[in-house]
Amino acid sequence: MVDIIEGYETEEQQVDAIKQWWKDNGNTLVIGAVVGLAGLWGWRFYNDSVVEGQEKASAAYSDMLVQFEAQGSDADLTNVQTFITENSGNNYAVLASLLLAKEAVAKEDFELAKSQLVQLQNENKYAPLNPLINLRLARVELELGQYSEALTTLTMITEEGFIAKAEQVKGNVYLKQGDVNNARVAFQSAIDASQGRVDPVLQLQFDDLALAVENEATEPVLDVN
Repeated sequence: MVDIIEGYETEEQQVDAIKQWWKDNGNTLVIGAVVGLAGLWGWRFYNDSVVEGQEKASAAYSDMLVQFEAQGSDADLTNVQTFITENSGNNYAVLASLLLAKEAVAKEDFELAKSQLVQLQNENKYAPLNPLINLRLARVELELGQYSEALTTLTMITEEGFIAKAEQVKGNVYLKQGDVNNARVAFQSAIDASQGRVDPVLQLQFDDLALAVENEATEPVLDVN
């Protein structure tokens, strides 16, 4: 299902695409996965209960989201956390967890963001979300100064649509470590993986780094003798 998000350039567009895809196909997927159980429990009963459960979760998620957005910049994360707890194991809880992690980053509560993303990393069963979770986790680990952990997290991202972003974050990690050469290699890999749609920030990072390396190479060495 990765192809449903590869055509979107930003993470928010990817999340919106996933949400819309789930809205259109979620019930069908759940129902299809349990077709083999129809003879054991009764197809009609299971079908009705699954659809009803998904509809309730969808309505609850929409209500929570409306209340959260109405609060603006002073939004309280408590309602989001409550929704996640009450809907544990539900796909809408996964979307709420992504929202919570994003808002925690906005409030610079990186420890909360990491704990939420690590929990998502362990519990998410919807594969197309894994690279997004890992990318955001790596960025949070970078903010926390956990460079080795960030690099390890980035190795989990192998999906083509996320390689450019992953390599860009890797370059930022190397810069923080003072490893200019590996940073330059990572930024070049990110540009190559962008397939002609290079993020302007990435291009600026690469150009600035290339210029700094060039200046350092041409700077005359002072004779102290």
